[in-house]
Amino acid sequence: MNQQVYFVGTDSEIGHHAAPLKGLVDFKIVEPENSDVIQPGDLAVFYSEHFERFRNAIRKLQERDVATLYMIDGILEWRNAWENRDDEPACPFTMRPVLCDKVACIGRSQAQVLASWGNESKIEVVGVPRFDTLQNLQPKKGNAKKRVLVMSAKCPAFDQQQRAQIVASLRDLKAELDSRDVEVVWRLTAGLTEEIGAATDQTNTTDFTGRQLAEVLQQVDAVVTTPSTAMLEAMLLDLPVAILDYTNSPSYVHSAWRISADAQMAQALSELLEPTETKLVLQRYLLDEALFVVGSASERMQKLINDMLEVTALAINNQTAIEFPAGMLPYPAWASADSVGFDHKTLFPYAAFQSNDSIAVQADLAHARREIEHLHHEIAQLQSELGQAHEIFEEIHRHPVAGPIVRTRQRIIDFFKRIRKSGNATSSGAVGQ
Repeated sequence: MNQQVYFVGTDSEIGHHAAPLKGLVDFKIVEPENSDVIQPGDLAVFYSEHFERFRNAIRKLQERDVATLYMIDGILEWRNAWENRDDEPACPFTMRPVLCDKVACIGRSQAQVLASWGNESKIEVVGVPRFDTLQNLQPKKGNAKKRVLVMSAKCPAFDQQQRAQIVASLRDLKAELDSRDVEVVWRLTAGLTEEIGAATDQTNTTDFTGRQLAEVLQQVDAVVTTPSTAMLEAMLLDLPVAILDYTNSPSYVHSAWRISADAQMAQALSELLEPTETKLVLQRYLLDEALFVVGSASERMQKLINDMLEVTALAINNQTAIEFPAGMLPYPAWASADSVGFDHKTLFPYAAFQSNDSIAVQADLAHARREIEHLHHEIAQLQSELGQAHEIFEEIHRHPVAGPIVRTRQRIIDFFKRIRKSGNATSSGAVGQ
């Protein structure tokens, strides 16, 4: 049978994840809203399960005998996993469990965490394909002064309190760096550069494909970063890396240096600029735990994709359910984390997790999906009506008689609003005195 591989997302979202597989895998990119073009027997590769558009697509594809693979491209981060706001659009229990048929992990420690979350049979350890080219890079330093790269994650904070802590940490770091005879390269996101008053650098912080970052890493001597996948890129070049985290959150990925308070800043920077071999050896060990770098991650991903296509084709030809075996990729043994345990009832305060009745949960899920479809329909209808109202309003404004009347009425309303506001301000001032 003819089978096709699809990477699901927009080109800007998933293009750089798919790029390392060009020449190894014949693939197309499709947005989740258009995933109905994917046919039974095909394979859909996802870079995210966090948002409803992806989660819905995964379930619908699986119902149509399409194999699904979650290609994780970064580290697990505690705040992103466990400290979600009530209005957070991302699913608060992402990867607990993984929805896709298989999940490609970046390394051993990530695989162990996901196993403890109930995904052991789905786990395949691959690495990060886009990191393959980093393993052969050589430093191009030769600076007159030591050069420190300061980075933040693409999404450095998930609420205002966290942002305030990050800003405070960066200001303390800047003050310490300003007192030293070093050059600093700032690679901050989300407006942090301006907020802490750092010098504007030509570094493009909107490029998260890794190409431009690799060039920067070759020019620096040490790295300080908020928890981010970029720390692994720096470790691959054997640069000393410190995690800057005033939130002092638990870490799924570790470094030999960590700064969680201003009192630790001076000593950590001194060690980064003159790292001891003992801590560099520790960092290499921690990197080995976090990132699988044996051979080519792109070729391992290619093998996993081809093997999944083969299992899918065989199941469809035999008219049997598609079931993927555990451990499809060869990998050195790693300890199972089943003994840790994972209780959804305790960890997630949602009614759906409190029931052991699978039929009742399925009924609730079917009802929720119907409600979502109805809501989407109502939103589309309201948007259509709003568009018609805007057109009518524009016609009234352009009308030679009605237009001036409407504008005059609005000016009168605005005038009285200003009078009332001025009167309230005067009364408040009198009371305050």
